[in-house]
Amino acid sequence: MRYTILTIIAFIGLASCQPKQKTIELTSTIDSTLQIKATSILENKLTELNALSGQAIVMEVQTGHIKAMVGVERKDSADYQSCENFSQTHESALIQPISILAALETGKMKLSDTVDVGDGIYICKGDTIKDHNWHRGGYGKITIKQGLASSSDIAIYKAMEIAFNGYTQAYYNQLKDMGISNLDTPLQILTAYNSIANNKNNQANIDSLKQALEYAVTDGLGQPAKSDKVQIAGETGTVQLEDGSYIVEFCGYFPTNVPQYSIIVSIHKERLPASGGLMAGDVFRQITEYISTYNKYFNSK
Repeated sequence: MRYTILTIIAFIGLASCQPKQKTIELTSTIDSTLQIKATSILENKLTELNALSGQAIVMEVQTGHIKAMVGVERKDSADYQSCENFSQTHESALIQPISILAALETGKMKLSDTVDVGDGIYICKGDTIKDHNWHRGGYGKITIKQGLASSSDIAIYKAMEIAFNGYTQAYYNQLKDMGISNLDTPLQILTAYNSIANNKNNQANIDSLKQALEYAVTDGLGQPAKSDKVQIAGETGTVQLEDGSYIVEFCGYFPTNVPQYSIIVSIHKERLPASGGLMAGDVFRQITEYISTYNKYFNSK
């Protein structure tokens, strides 16, 4: 199996579409050693999964500098065309923590509030929302914190109902007040997580969400990202696309007490099994453990 590596421009479109100065500035922040290692880790996982493509970005929390940016596509894939594929967007499950933060900012709900997700199937206004475990009977009554850790779409939807009373514009207005205007690409989502790690909103709400993201890794679907070397906080996501293929993702930051790096990993594969935690989360863990072996911050602890 052969893969083609698309770096630097993988998440921001073709180089010809970007201002030259921005490309130069981005290149200057890349850690070449980390770039090579992240590429190797991602390629190995894609080979293991027989996946179509994969993406990974590593960002420095305090500065926002991108330290590694990798895109890899399978050359023999029928979907292989060009690096334009990497600029395509999809509705990511990774926006759930950001949506919950927006809900917390309204003051109308807490993560300890309980919602009933029933048997994992919820019909609202003609639309059907299904949790990933609907065929096993769903989660029943759970806290919003547990819903986030379990990637329950129904729990998140019901939290949004509590906070915004069904008004979509109120939700988008809240995001705008938080300084978030767009969550269409992996880089934009990572930047939002980086803001969480950097305490860029109401401190009490940020602290609550951070605890929930830690819980998602220690006790939720993000457990495959857990490391013995460094404590991680993050969220997992799995989305089925219209063509039947899957996007599996993990986004988070580490170490949880004083975040130094945030990372997003996204993998595109054709069929089941598809698990954001087991697949993208494992790539995340490997990258964090590599960073912790050579970065002077971790070695001084």
